[in-house]
Amino acid sequence: MTSEQQRRVLIVDDNRSVRQLLVTALRQKPLVVDEAADGREALDLLREHSYAVVLLDILMPQIDGFGVLEAIESSDAAAPVVLVVSGADRSVLDRLDSRRIHGVVRKPFDAVEIANVVEACADIRGKSAFETMALTMISSAPLIALLKL
Repeated sequence: MTSEQQRRVLIVDDNRSVRQLLVTALRQKPLVVDEAADGREALDLLREHSYAVVLLDILMPQIDGFGVLEAIESSDAAAPVVLVVSGADRSVLDRLDSRRIHGVVRKPFDAVEIANVVEACADIRGKSAFETMALTMISSAPLIALLKL
């Protein structure tokens, strides 16, 4: 993985305001940030670039986050850290496969805190391989746990 790939982040959300908020916060860090307005755009970008971290909304038109997760899993490329950013109810989030995602960020969120977590994930991703990273956002305070399985 090149230096740029270790620092490349993809934001996938159909809500333009959410994307802009995340892009603004993440570009304050030494990260390369791409954005996609839907799953189809995300799949195009995932074919074009390797990402250290993907911030992924689950509920989107056309190809939803579940479709993007399936494409990431079936890809030959190194799997990125996937953080789901969602305001979906518990029944939707319960459908997520913990082997495919590394954490859930509930909307509303603190963009600066997410930027710090994403930067840390990119740093870890670039330095060593790991199997699982668990991230939980509790009342906008991040709790990070690294688990080796």
